[in-house]
Amino acid sequence: MLANLLSICLLLAGVTTDSVAVVGASEVSIGTIKEEQGKQERSFWIRNVGDDAVRLVQGYTSCGCTTIAFERDAVLQPGDSSQVTLSFNPAGKGGEFYESGTVVYTSATAKAEEKPKRHFVQMAMEGNCITSAETLMKQFPIAVTKDTRVSRNRFDLGYMNRGAEKTLNVVVLHCDENNRQELLPLTFKVDEKMGNGLQHITKTIETKEKGKKLKSPITLDVVIR
Repeated sequence: MLANLLSICLLLAGVTTDSVAVVGASEVSIGTIKEEQGKQERSFWIRNVGDDAVRLVQGYTSCGCTTIAFERDAVLQPGDSSQVTLSFNPAGKGGEFYESGTVVYTSATAKAEEKPKRHFVQMAMEGNCITSAETLMKQFPIAVTKDTRVSRNRFDLGYMNRGAEKTLNVVVLHCDENNRQELLPLTFKVDEKMGNGLQHITKTIETKEKGKKLKSPITLDVVIR
């Protein structure tokens, strides 16, 4: 009785419930992969669990590294299923990832000029990507030592007024520690004694390599006004 009343209220309000669902798991873990393994694909099945026919009209993903493939403009009658494939390209990627794909569908009987309500069904892939040595060298081009590299050793802070303060992050790669990445915050404040115009400020970041302290210079370009 209560369920019937709820359905009547939804219809009177012009509200419809989503009628397409993922069959089985909507999120899959692909575990740990290596960047050089290339594109990873996983297939999902979606089913029309409603009482009316629907049309699959559009698809999009959470990132440009991921694509979604399915039969566009396909009409699913009640009980029909359709395959959706997500593809993840790990090129230039590293670390944990979570990428999703979304299929947009509408009523199959509604006319285009009626601007039918759009509904969404989503699926996702997750895992961990081990970055290739080539990509790491591109991401961390500055060698401090053989086993320690930094992403950048020069930063443009733009215009800053006296008394102003900015914090930036220097990312350090430790090749001898399973490519561990360390984030080192560096704060710069404009001193009242500094002159106007373009200044090149040298700062030092400090990390550790095999238990020993390691210092590396960082240049900050800033225009003081």
